[in-house]
Amino acid sequence: MTDVQLTYDQKPGLATAMVKALLLPRKGFNRLKGLPDIRGSWVVAKADPAALKNYHEVLGLSQGEYLPILYPHVLAGGLHMNMLTHKLFPFGLLGAVHLKNRITQHTPIKNTQVMDIHSAMGEFRLLPKGLEFDFSTHVMVEGEKVWEEVSTYFMAGKFGGKENPSKETSFELATLEDAEEGASWPVPKNRGKQYAKISGDYNPIHMSATLAKLFGLKRDIAHGFGIVAEAIHYSGALVEIENSDLNHKKIQVDVVFKGPVFLESQAILKQNKLQDNNRFDIYCGDNPKPSICCAVIAI
Repeated sequence: MTDVQLTYDQKPGLATAMVKALLLPRKGFNRLKGLPDIRGSWVVAKADPAALKNYHEVLGLSQGEYLPILYPHVLAGGLHMNMLTHKLFPFGLLGAVHLKNRITQHTPIKNTQVMDIHSAMGEFRLLPKGLEFDFSTHVMVEGEKVWEEVSTYFMAGKFGGKENPSKETSFELATLEDAEEGASWPVPKNRGKQYAKISGDYNPIHMSATLAKLFGLKRDIAHGFGIVAEAIHYSGALVEIENSDLNHKKIQVDVVFKGPVFLESQAILKQNKLQDNNRFDIYCGDNPKPSICCAVIAI
């Protein structure tokens, strides 16, 4: 039985959700009860043409007749925020780390198509240093599932995983060996504020260097999904699939966030096409470890 069903017939608002994220006390996680069954739907959703245009301009992408493969995640952002800040959700959202995504595009979505967007809480896994929990989203067009994703978050803390870790694990992407630089681009100082206007994600770590330091970062950081969208473009992986004989296949995008990409830094894309033509890693400046690992594959 569903504990909470949130339904919207227009874009979910974010102001109240942000206040809840900052101020609403939480009961904490009980491993015996698990996560509450919170679900949300935005019915008859459409991409706003001005917002979509802004997304392409900020990220330097060319606009076509279909939504970018990551854009449904942006559309669902308000829905996600309202679900994750609901009073029954046991964690404070500001303490959760967005860790991984697995996206499957079954069919490209036209810019003007009407969609129904549905999200639900998923499974959780106890880890020695905290827990992971999943959050699923799928997009329907005329009754057909055209896009879906599973987002995985990490919450640090003592939840019993040190003594009794879960047997199940989420997917992983290992760092590419002998990868070579394929592209690099600057991350502007104002990117956090620019992308926040697009996504509605006004997390303080993206807004202010001072506030980011309060969360243990050396300065403010870019929104990971904006960097990934740019990297997919520079890698050429998606275009290669779309232009191949496999263009009628489903496309899967796997993303693992391993570290921050700071504002006013240089994002560097590295690939080893001999090792794996579908894989690329994103580095922040001269950091020897990748900040984001990605794969774009036809399935």
